[in-house]
Amino acid sequence: MIPKDEIKRKEIHFAILIYVFGYWYFPKIIVMIGISIVVIAVIFFEFLRFKVPKLNSFFKNNLKGYYRAEEIDRPSGLIGTLLGALFTIVMFSNKYMVLVSFLYLVFGDSIAALVGKSFGKQRAIFFTNKTLEGTTACFLVCFLIGIFIFNWKFALISAIIATFIEAIPWKINDNFWMQPLNAFALTLLSNVIVSMK
Repeated sequence: MIPKDEIKRKEIHFAILIYVFGYWYFPKIIVMIGISIVVIAVIFFEFLRFKVPKLNSFFKNNLKGYYRAEEIDRPSGLIGTLLGALFTIVMFSNKYMVLVSFLYLVFGDSIAALVGKSFGKQRAIFFTNKTLEGTTACFLVCFLIGIFIFNWKFALISAIIATFIEAIPWKINDNFWMQPLNAFALTLLSNVIVSMK
């Protein structure tokens, strides 16, 4: 059975599709400005939440599940997710690599968490807080995403890399790191393949 709190948190992940589609269909500068405005708004809201105890209590009581337990008394991971997207857009120019890095986060990371927390029994070999079931699900989803955009070999290698990045037990917001690291890995992989031809 999938934990309800995990489903709620992954609803936020799927809301990320807004900037994924925005990035694909609108000029880069527009998306950067839009994400920057949202980041400022979220930071302001989080600041207000901690300054007004009644507001924080309201969120504790009414938005259980959307915030992780450790985020009740510290800023939401949404800030890191948005900053990761902004950093990725600024740093990488290839639209396909950036788009796929976003999709790996939205779908790969989400499926890994849902499957891992629901059905995970076997711990992944190298990572103590990840399950083999969740890691396998992440790989399959990332590979399927890649197949629609790249050739199967590139999709396979990039899915392996993305799964490895997702499985790392980040101490600081994994949703920040996954986006630029996947974009970097995809860009590097494409450059290596081109140079080998």
